[in-house]
Amino acid sequence: VTWCDRCEREFDLGLLRDDGGCPACGQLLTDAPSGGSAPWHFWVVAAAAALYLGWRALQGIIWVVQQII
Repeated sequence: VTWCDRCEREFDLGLLRDDGGCPACGQLLTDAPSGGSAPWHFWVVAAAAALYLGWRALQGIIWVVQQII
């Protein structure tokens, strides 16, 4: 919740304009919302998946080499 001095009202952040301005008078109340980043647990799962797939690729390469020899 943020306060607009011109309108003398509180506005929920979800009600603000795209540029962070007051929906009634247009006064800039906050910075425009940024895109943000992925939550930390997404990166943990992504790293675990990358390690797992890398390990499986290494096992596949070893298997192919053993079949050739």
